[in-house]
Amino acid sequence: MRRHSDEGAVLVWVAGSIVALMLFAALAVDLGWFYLSSSRLQNAADAAALAGVVDLPGFLAQAQSDADDAAEANGFPGSVTSLVPLADNSLEVTLQTTVPTFFLRVAGFNNVTISRTSTAEYVKPVPLGSPDNCFGEAPGNPPGMTCTGGDPNLWAAISGPQTNKYNGDAFATRYWDDDWTHWPGHSTNTQYRPSGYYYGIDIDSGSSGLNVYVYDAGFYDRGDFNYQTGDRYQDDGGGADTHYQLYSPDTTPLDPTDNPAIAGCSFNIPSGAYSYTYRNRWAQLCNLTGAITPGVYVVRVWTDGNDGGTNQYSLAASVDSGTNPRVFGINDISIFTNQPGATGTLKLAEVAQIHAGKILELHFYDPGEDNGNAYMTVKMPDGSTANCSWYSEDENGNDTTPPGEGGSGPCRIQTSNGSPLFNGQWITATVQIPTTYTCSTDCWWYMSIALNQPHDRTTWTARIIGNPVRLVPNP
Repeated sequence: MRRHSDEGAVLVWVAGSIVALMLFAALAVDLGWFYLSSSRLQNAADAAALAGVVDLPGFLAQAQSDADDAAEANGFPGSVTSLVPLADNSLEVTLQTTVPTFFLRVAGFNNVTISRTSTAEYVKPVPLGSPDNCFGEAPGNPPGMTCTGGDPNLWAAISGPQTNKYNGDAFATRYWDDDWTHWPGHSTNTQYRPSGYYYGIDIDSGSSGLNVYVYDAGFYDRGDFNYQTGDRYQDDGGGADTHYQLYSPDTTPLDPTDNPAIAGCSFNIPSGAYSYTYRNRWAQLCNLTGAITPGVYVVRVWTDGNDGGTNQYSLAASVDSGTNPRVFGINDISIFTNQPGATGTLKLAEVAQIHAGKILELHFYDPGEDNGNAYMTVKMPDGSTANCSWYSEDENGNDTTPPGEGGSGPCRIQTSNGSPLFNGQWITATVQIPTTYTCSTDCWWYMSIALNQPHDRTTWTARIIGNPVRLVPNP
């Protein structure tokens, strides 16, 4: 009898174990399903945040729409429950969905609600040349505003298309050297772009009223580089027919070339014309009233026609209420210095702390021409000299770095030994930003320039290598 009793107990235990194992298996199936669904929802949240963040700060409705579309494309339509701008370039997106269960239904759980959050940010174009509300020299303040930041030691500059590239403007000139000395197809500047140069005006949320001014907007020959703005006829002569246009912010903040133009906010100035309106004075390019869309407004400056000469000018912006805007070059700047001192300090690029460990790539065209020894030194915000590797190349991309020069080390480059060392050439300097790099309110790198002669014309570009749109940890 005992044997039969034991056998019955074993059967009961086995049956109970099988039931328990089946329940655990059922739970494992549902947990695996929940994990898979959560992973898919997180991917959708990541995609939604990345899609919507580039619409900030001025287009929140578009950010919502783009986030919704990205969530739907990843299998979760209508799942965006929260979209919160954390900054003008940072967006937090939360998705929520209901997941049906399989075996947990027997325990009364027909579905489970899952929520996932993702945060994305985009890195704005590296601001060049100015941390202030004015870009370039300011002989007197524009009407109703003050140029902050002191003396920048530079003018914004652009050449007429017929000017020789080797005079210092890398992008606004059609030819590398005297075009009339060559038959068609020779000495063409392969980097010529008729679109000219772009400047950003960064407007914070809550601002109202925008005023944009240009100083000495037209070309007016001074006959001397060291007099006033230093406008001068060059090469084929004629000066420069110069145009200015203000554009609204858009949903592609990393591309300044596709912004919508603002009607009535333009200058079109034939070379030498309208001197009583523009010469040696600030002229208002645009006045927008009332609440304005936040974001980066774009000023485009370009030349056309068959003129040769260099035109120097300055830009300024203010708001009626709100944080003072910043005016800076986007992607590249063409500048002119004609200061009387032998040493100048020019703002180069703003490198935020977020870029620690990344690579800063700098290009300088036709730098530091002088009749004596001349040097340029890349400095970090704390005043220390950056380390870089550098080389030079000519118009055809051939390496021209002098023997024994270039390589790696402190980024102090001799540009003249009595004769220009890099006339009509590019210098490329690559800086490995230290992983320990920090900066607080001032993250501007600058260029220390030691010259004997007081003027120089050059073109600079700067970019941070890396993906400009990325996911970041949730706050």
